[in-house]
Amino acid sequence: MKTDKLTRDLRRIEKEIDNHYKSNPLMNLPFATAAWYFLAFAEEAVLKDVRERGTGAQTYAIIADNLVNNLKNPIGWLYGACEQGGSVPCAYNVDFYQASWNFFQLGQEYNSFVWAYTFFSQGWIKLNLNGTRIQPSEILSEDVRYEAYNRLIKPHKLHTTSSSVISDNLPTEEFVQTIRIQGERFSYKLNPRIVSNAITTRKPILDEIFSLPSDWQFSHYTLGDFRKVFEVISALAFIHIMARGIAISRGCSALGYADSIYLPTCGKLLRRIVMYSGISEPIVRSILDDLSYGNRDILDPDPALQPLIKLNSDVYAVMPHLWLFSSAERNLTVLLNRLPSEKEIYSKLVSEKESLMRARFTTRLCEEGFRFISGNVSDLPDIDLAIIRDSEQTCLLLELKWFIDPAEPREIIEKSEEIGKGICQLVELKRAFTNNHDLLLKKLKIDTCYRLEAAVVSENWIGHAKAQSTEIPVIRAEHLIEKIKATKHLESAVEWLKDRKYLPTEGEHFKVHRTTSTVGKWSVEWYEIEPLIGDPFFPL
Repeated sequence: MKTDKLTRDLRRIEKEIDNHYKSNPLMNLPFATAAWYFLAFAEEAVLKDVRERGTGAQTYAIIADNLVNNLKNPIGWLYGACEQGGSVPCAYNVDFYQASWNFFQLGQEYNSFVWAYTFFSQGWIKLNLNGTRIQPSEILSEDVRYEAYNRLIKPHKLHTTSSSVISDNLPTEEFVQTIRIQGERFSYKLNPRIVSNAITTRKPILDEIFSLPSDWQFSHYTLGDFRKVFEVISALAFIHIMARGIAISRGCSALGYADSIYLPTCGKLLRRIVMYSGISEPIVRSILDDLSYGNRDILDPDPALQPLIKLNSDVYAVMPHLWLFSSAERNLTVLLNRLPSEKEIYSKLVSEKESLMRARFTTRLCEEGFRFISGNVSDLPDIDLAIIRDSEQTCLLLELKWFIDPAEPREIIEKSEEIGKGICQLVELKRAFTNNHDLLLKKLKIDTCYRLEAAVVSENWIGHAKAQSTEIPVIRAEHLIEKIKATKHLESAVEWLKDRKYLPTEGEHFKVHRTTSTVGKWSVEWYEIEPLIGDPFFPL
C-alpha cells in the first residue's frame, strides 16, 4: 500500500471540499430536471463568452477547454446523487438558474484543488497549510514554456459557431423560413439537404480531429462508422446553434434559453442518424450506447468522453457546444481504454501508430535528399527513426511517441514519465555513438565524423517541464516535419531544436497568472497560462 502523504489536516480539508457540492439546491431535484438546468446555463455561458470574446483560435480553444473541464465534476455529482428520471423543464427559473451558475463556478474552482492534490500525491509539489489557504510550493519553478507550447500549438482551424456568421454552405433562406419563434422558445425543421450541408461545413474540422485509419475495427464498429455517426450529431448540434442565433436576431426573448439544449427523443435521434449517416441501425445503437453518459459501467464518467446525456428513459440531451468542442477521436480512444472488452483490441491497433508516424516522415521528406533508418541494434534501444543527410554529415535520431493526449493531472504525470523514458533511450544511443559503438555506426551507415543529435517526437503533446532534458529536445511531429521541409537542411533544423527555438517566449507569446480558487472556506493557489497571440503557435 502507498503511504498517505497528506497530513491529517489536509486530508480532512479534502473531504470538506469533496462534499461541498451537496449543499447546492440542484441536488434536491430529479436528475433530468437538475441536469437540464445545469446544461442550459452552461450552454448560455459559452454562447455569451463566444459572443463577447470572439472566436480566434486561441480564445476559442480556451473557451472549449474551460467548458469541458467545468462540466465534468458537476455532471458527475448530479448523476451520482440525484434520483434518476424526472421531467425536463425547458423554462427559466431564477432560483435554479442561480444554483446552476454557482454549480458551474464550483466545478471551475474545484479543478484547482484536484490539480494541487494530485501533483502533491505524486511527489511533484509540496502543500503547505496557512490558515484556510493551501499553498503549493514552487509550482512555477519549472520551465513553463513546455506547458505553454502544449497550450498554444493545440488549436485546430476551428470555424466560428457565432450566430452572426452563417456558412455559405448552409441554405440560409430555406433554413430561416423553417424557424418559428414564440416568446423565449424557438423551433425549426430539418431536411436531408440542410443536414448534408452542415456535415460538409464541419468536414475540414473533423478531418483534423480524425487522423487514425478509418478501417480500425473495434468490437461492434469501425472508426469510420464512429466518425459518420459523430458527424451527424455534430451537424445537428451545429444546426441547433445556427437556429438559436437566427432566432435571437429575430427577437426570441431570453436568448432562446428555453431551447438552448437539443432534446431529441431516443427513437428520433436513432432514426435521424441512420438516415443521415447511412450506417445500419445495430451499429448506430452500439455507438450511441458507448457515447451515452455513464453507460458501459464506467466508474468515473466524463461528458467529454460520453457527451450524450440521457435525461430520462425517453429524452437525450445534446449540449451543442460540448459536441462542437469535442476532440472526438481522442475522446473515443480514452473511452475504449476504459472498457475491458475494447482495451485489448485498441492496444493491438496502437502498434500501428509508430508505423504511421514513420511513414509520414519518410513520405513528406522523401524529396529532400534524406536517408531513413529504423530497426534494432544489439544491446541498445531500438531506433524508431533516423534521418540522415550524408552531404551534411548529420544524423538526427528520433524516438516516436503517439499516445493519447492527456487532459487530467494524473494522465499528465503518466505521459510525462513516458516522455522521460524516451529521452533516456536516446541518451543511451547518443552515448553509444560517442563511444564508437560499431554496430550502431554500421546500422546507420555513418562514421564518427558525422554529427549525431536526437529528439523525442510526439504526435500531440510534448510533456510537462518535469519530463524535459537539457540534452534531448521534445517536439510535435508535424512541427518538426514542417521545419525540415522549410529549411531543407538537417543541420539547421538540429540547431533550431537544440536551441529550443520551437518553444514560445513568455511575455511575447504567453503570460502566466497566479490564481486563487475557493471552495467553501478553503482556498488554493494555482496558475494559468494566458495566450498573448490569436493564431495557433507554429514557428518555423
